[in-house]
Amino acid sequence: MLVGRVARPMPAPPVFAGPLLEDNGTFDHVILGAGLAGLSLVWYLLERNIRERVLLVDSRLEFANDRTWCFWDVESTPFNDLATHSWCRWEVSDEVGTVVSSSRRYRYLRLRAADFYQRVLERVRQSPYVTLALGTAVLSWTEGPEAVVIETDKGQVRGARVADALARRTSEPTMLQHFLGQHVRTERPVFDPTCAVLMDFRVSQTDGPHFFYVLPLAADQALVENTYLFPCEVGLERHRAEIAGYMRQRYGIDPDGFDVLDEERGAIPMTARHHPARVGRRVYPIGLAGGAARPSSGYAFLRTQRQTRHLARQLMTGRADKDPGGISGPKHRRLDEVFLRVLKARPRKAPVIFRQLFARADADSLVRFLGERSTPLDDVRVLAALPKRPFFETK
Repeated sequence: MLVGRVARPMPAPPVFAGPLLEDNGTFDHVILGAGLAGLSLVWYLLERNIRERVLLVDSRLEFANDRTWCFWDVESTPFNDLATHSWCRWEVSDEVGTVVSSSRRYRYLRLRAADFYQRVLERVRQSPYVTLALGTAVLSWTEGPEAVVIETDKGQVRGARVADALARRTSEPTMLQHFLGQHVRTERPVFDPTCAVLMDFRVSQTDGPHFFYVLPLAADQALVENTYLFPCEVGLERHRAEIAGYMRQRYGIDPDGFDVLDEERGAIPMTARHHPARVGRRVYPIGLAGGAARPSSGYAFLRTQRQTRHLARQLMTGRADKDPGGISGPKHRRLDEVFLRVLKARPRKAPVIFRQLFARADADSLVRFLGERSTPLDDVRVLAALPKRPFFETK
């Protein structure tokens, strides 16, 4: 039984469906997956005035409002202005206490997937070079000497270059950020719209690091996410029941006191393993398949923009045969490796590590660090803020 009362789903933005797949020769670029990464790559190709044939393939039949993306505005993107909400204050809590941080320089932005989809699709409609094939499942691909042959449930297509946002991981990661979020509306005002709750660890830690994430959209509305950092058996009903319990525990709202307007769920691998920028000569993993989610936090929006913008430039300048480069430098990759090793070895220390980090670090330095735009001084400040014992005791 779904916790709370479920309102009518938000209507999807307008959908453009290109022609059915047929023998159209070889496309210059084929993009597998029309989510954040695939559509971002199309956007940046169009920004560079591409005059080559692009095919975008996805099994979805429509673009629903199925995601929320958040990030600090440490850099500009073509989509920052789509933010429906922003916060200059955020909090982290555990059983010991609550830390509230604030910044006058940076905002924490919230984007709806529906608005992102609509902006990109409007531009796609205006281009004679892009074909969007919806309702088309990708079955497999094989790289040949002249092109990549892609098998779909609608037939075979060929691409001189392929960007693959659908690649699946080959093994289950030891750490996996998985969550269910509910957009709730309460019968009375209980949320503080000026402060985002990034992590509230005041819940059971039996199954590893477990916290709630709350984005207050109004005094009576919020996105409430139940999040775990280790793979464990948490089905929809358990997620919903735990959200209901959190609403009662933290806000004093019983299940019949709020409506569920929307739900979203996801699973983000938290692994510092190397993601190759190219697979073979012609195939480029992008998005989560290409390591766009930051291993230590799961944030992916800005990294996806950097990755797809860079790849579009490489493809358009004829340098795609070279390694298109990573989306983070060796400094941040090394720090992520150490951080994940500590969380894996000492999961019960996660609440205190995050609380002390936000309590001790300069807010702007920490934001730049999390957004991978930190200076050497920022790095020193952030590392000095971390509790030392868990890191020295972990080899």
